[in-house]
Amino acid sequence: MTKQKKLTWWEEGVKAGWIELYEQELIRFMEKEFGPLSDKEKLCAVFVSLFLKAGHTCLPIQEKTSLWAQELGLDPDDIRRLPKGHVKITELQNSKIIGGEGEVRPLVLHQNLLALQKIKHQEEELLQWIEEKYKNNSFCDISKYIDEIFPENDDEGVNWQKVSAVLSLIRPLLIISGGPGTGKTTTIARLLVLHQKISDKPLKIALAAPTGKAASRMGEALAQQFASMKLSEQELRQFPTEAKTLHRLLSGTVERGLLPPVERKRLRFDLVIIDEASMVDLSLMHQLIRHLHPKTQLILLGDKDQLASVEAGSVFADLCQKKENGFREETILQFRKTGLNAELPVQSQSGPDDSIVYLTKSYRFGSETGIGTLSEAVKQGMDDEAAVRKIFDDFEDLDYSEFNYQKNDFGQMMAGLMKRVEESQNMDDHEALIEFWKKSIWLSVLRRGLAGSDRLNRLVEQQIASRRLAAIENGWYHGRPVIITQNDYSLGLFNGDLGVCLKDQNGELWLYVESGAATKKIKPDRVLHFNPAYFLTVHKSQGSEFDHVELLLPRIDNPLMTRELIYTAITRAKKKFSLFGDLMVFMRGIERQTRRYTGLRKALSERV
Repeated sequence: MTKQKKLTWWEEGVKAGWIELYEQELIRFMEKEFGPLSDKEKLCAVFVSLFLKAGHTCLPIQEKTSLWAQELGLDPDDIRRLPKGHVKITELQNSKIIGGEGEVRPLVLHQNLLALQKIKHQEEELLQWIEEKYKNNSFCDISKYIDEIFPENDDEGVNWQKVSAVLSLIRPLLIISGGPGTGKTTTIARLLVLHQKISDKPLKIALAAPTGKAASRMGEALAQQFASMKLSEQELRQFPTEAKTLHRLLSGTVERGLLPPVERKRLRFDLVIIDEASMVDLSLMHQLIRHLHPKTQLILLGDKDQLASVEAGSVFADLCQKKENGFREETILQFRKTGLNAELPVQSQSGPDDSIVYLTKSYRFGSETGIGTLSEAVKQGMDDEAAVRKIFDDFEDLDYSEFNYQKNDFGQMMAGLMKRVEESQNMDDHEALIEFWKKSIWLSVLRRGLAGSDRLNRLVEQQIASRRLAAIENGWYHGRPVIITQNDYSLGLFNGDLGVCLKDQNGELWLYVESGAATKKIKPDRVLHFNPAYFLTVHKSQGSEFDHVELLLPRIDNPLMTRELIYTAITRAKKKFSLFGDLMVFMRGIERQTRRYTGLRKALSERV
């Protein structure tokens, strides 16, 4: 009997499917261009690619290969087949595909971090841009405007909203991080009024966010703030109330044609303000800073404790590494020259850290609300199950129910959704229908599998069809909520936009989609990339808020269940949060912090 040849880790990986077609083609290309690769070169190239897909921008060479695999959630059997131990730096020194600083190779190794040359270049350019921005400081005396724009008394401590606004006059790059209800929109509205008051001309201001729904919310929220500030009609006209997606903002800078333009296209604004900046990946942030005019001021708003971008990089979280608010002595002196005399904490830190302000006071969720108490407990990494149960028991805006994935569990879930579908059939106004579906939403951790949003959305629509709750035409029906899953510039639709299908008086079906501050009316058959929106993943819910959020946990623990994901899900709720599943799965998720390996984080942490 012939002895079967033992497969290599590469062959096993291809067979098991975790080495995907992209990695197979990558290795084939490299070997065609540079000749045969060693086993360690091949291993490194595969994992650099897989780490990039998982959101990391580099591969930590100093860690064991088993840790690489665990980080990606590979099966224990697949992990056992990998080469044991570490990849030694000496094994890569004469590599044809790996270079050091200044060498042009597909991969670059710097301080035990291995990355694609392109990604390393983007991080270096971004870091250089940030440091240059810190050097370009200015100030002016705004003491006569401070009390007018910020009339609140500071007896309770430092008004960090006011500090943010004043810092925006000193720094050409400003980073503001705060949770829901901490007043980020209020801060930006007052900050813009302050800038306009000291300007001798109308300012050119751009508002943007990573997704359509985040842009829509940003525009609406700012319009409400300006309306509450007792500004004249002339003053109101000076401020924008419509935000664009970042892709739309940058669409005019795209370089087309065979030859590059003589001069790079620039965004010629005085201020560019980006909301939900935690969702912006490295590539998009790099594209933004490359096309900003040198005199343009950039303000990034976000929540450093939320989920990072889906694509590679965690730029906002990487930037927000300082533990708490505080500034260097020279920065506090600059504050005083502007007229701000608050007692600010002094701390030794890097220059870029002096461009960051954390908004710490929540005006929506305090310790008297369950949503505020639970989200703070999750953010702090509470590991006491009894204490978490007590939080759910003590507050009326929180609910916890076991969900065992049995027939009766799904039956109760579907019964509630079918009731809502029936209600939607009696609504004939698209704006009211959109608001109706925003009142309550089911969120899932996963997209695929038994607890995945894809399967659950299919289950809902099967129930609608079998019960004949709506007249279905080519999959579409009155009342159907959908989410756009891919940008479509020809229709003006963007990833993350929410919409509803509505039948008009003539019996025709139309899709109404909220995109930015506008609502688009489109024939449903023209929309190619969408999903039903009865269930959204937590990732897809970022940038949105709902009155009631119902979070369905996976049946068993999953690596995607992290502290940041749970915090994001809870803080999507404005009035009520309900949890369904096994509380132990919830607790394990709180213990698991998202870890992203990035060269930017390491470089920033070394600068003091």
